[in-house]
Amino acid sequence: MADKVTLSVAVLAILISAGSLAYSSSALSPISGQIDQARKDLASQITTQTSQVNSKISPLESSVNSVKQEQTAIRSLVDQRIGGLEKSLQDAQTRLAQAEKVAQQSQQELAALKAEQALEEAAKKEKAPLVYGNMDAPAFLGIIWPRFRESYPWAPAEPRYVEGFAPLRARFASEYQAGAPSADLVMQAATAMMGEIVQYAQPFPNMKYLSLYPDAAILPDRQQALIFASSLLPEVIAYNTNLVKDTDAPKGWLELADPKWKGKLVTQNPKVLDYGARVMADLQLVMPRDQWDRWMKGLAANELFGTASSSEAYTKVVAGEFPIGILKLNDLITQRPGTPVKTAWPTQEPIGITAAGSNAIAISKKAANPNFAKLLVQWLFSPQGQRAIAESGRPPALATLDHQVSLAKVLPPGMKVFAINSEFLKNPKSWEPIIKSYFG
Repeated sequence: MADKVTLSVAVLAILISAGSLAYSSSALSPISGQIDQARKDLASQITTQTSQVNSKISPLESSVNSVKQEQTAIRSLVDQRIGGLEKSLQDAQTRLAQAEKVAQQSQQELAALKAEQALEEAAKKEKAPLVYGNMDAPAFLGIIWPRFRESYPWAPAEPRYVEGFAPLRARFASEYQAGAPSADLVMQAATAMMGEIVQYAQPFPNMKYLSLYPDAAILPDRQQALIFASSLLPEVIAYNTNLVKDTDAPKGWLELADPKWKGKLVTQNPKVLDYGARVMADLQLVMPRDQWDRWMKGLAANELFGTASSSEAYTKVVAGEFPIGILKLNDLITQRPGTPVKTAWPTQEPIGITAAGSNAIAISKKAANPNFAKLLVQWLFSPQGQRAIAESGRPPALATLDHQVSLAKVLPPGMKVFAINSEFLKNPKSWEPIIKSYFG
């Protein structure tokens, strides 16, 4: 009985439960629709708002991009302008430096002009300087001094000039040591000047044209500037064309030691320690020592005849006393047409000529007319003075001077000038035992 009742109750519960479920679904259906609609509305609102936001963001992004582009353009323009300003600044600094350089040069030129004017005014109060020179008197009196007076018309018509060589140098040294009146200027071979006169010379380091010349022309150096080489007088091999055929002329320096020339060679006596010895000293630098020794012995065996000067040696070749000579090039440059003397340019090693000859000038420490002496020296080293020296037939020391006797125009193409043996120039006395060992 109890089981039936329990079963009835269970069935009843199931029926109630089923009816309740049906009722709930019916009651919730409207709510579910509302939820779906709400979801749709929300999605629509989100889409709308997103679109609105995007529509607002897009112009903003465009504006931002535009601003960035403008910033880039501004930066580029600023960089260009800054770069232009920097270049303009650099150009301005360059122009300023150039202007300062020009101003400095102008000041230096003005100072030099004032110094030159002061020197000239001081010279006007003095006598013409007494010159002891080795230049032939006609050249000094007829060319050098007239050209000097073209620049300084107030100078006296006649110079005071004494021509001479070693005896004149000895006279100057003796007068200087005794305190007797003597030369204001000494013009001699550079070797003799360095060996005998340099101790009596006064410095002239502010000579106006000093910068135009190489170190070799200012002795013993630029700081002291005691002696100035005014002309270059290279030594060459020459022959008398009446006595020697062109085809038989010496082909070079070494050939002078050939026994066939025994008793036929002349040059300035090397014992004088001047041009003749300088040729030998210069050639020592271009020959192997054993070859140079054999060459010197060959010259001695050939009884090389020595004269008091290179000009005298030239005269002897012209006269036919000797067919071969080691002579100054300027003597051949200035000789009259038809003179039977020619240069035998070396064609066998060592090929070149020696710069043994150079004329130099110095101002005495005890010069009675020091300002006039300085003015004359300064003029001699001006382009005008160097041209006057060239007119006298001496190759000028000023390398840039354009003249027919300038070495660049006189020497054959490719003919070089050997370097100077500076040790000989500084101390020629040291060569005395060397020369004596060969020539007695």
